[in-house]
Amino acid sequence: MPGMFEQILEIKQFRENRAELVVSRQRSVLSRAQALEHSRRQALEDFRDEARRKEKALYDDLFSRVVRLSNLQDVHLAVDAMRAEERNHQADVERAQADCHQQAELLRQARAAHAQALQIKERFVELVRIAAEEAAIEEDLKESLELEEVAETRSGRLQKLQQEEQEQQ
Repeated sequence: MPGMFEQILEIKQFRENRAELVVSRQRSVLSRAQALEHSRRQALEDFRDEARRKEKALYDDLFSRVVRLSNLQDVHLAVDAMRAEERNHQADVERAQADCHQQAELLRQARAAHAQALQIKERFVELVRIAAEEAAIEEDLKESLELEEVAETRSGRLQKLQQEEQEQQ
């Protein structure tokens, strides 16, 4: 019986350890997702700063000289291209944010699963402890009964011997 409890406890411990490992790995995944989100935000801000400088330089160049219509169109195309690239950067940030939220939710679920596995293991450990205490009490009771039986047997023999002695006298 104790061997069975030990095997079940090993299984409970294995499950709890596996759940803990999942939490650890998910923490790492979330950390990488957060770093990527930060990196994407920084790239967006850097791009916006650079785009503002380029756009200002393009318009400053236009205002500094006499230009043709094609020069104006070229500037508008360049500005439109920068706006499109900014939207791409913004979309990258939004995808990174969504991934962070998803990874945070997966971490929450992994923590809940770990807490549940830990709770199940602790309940089982408590049951094993109670069973061991009951077995020890039962063993003590058995030993006490055996000692009483031995004492009664000795007492009975002693009385028989005393009776025999009295009869011989």
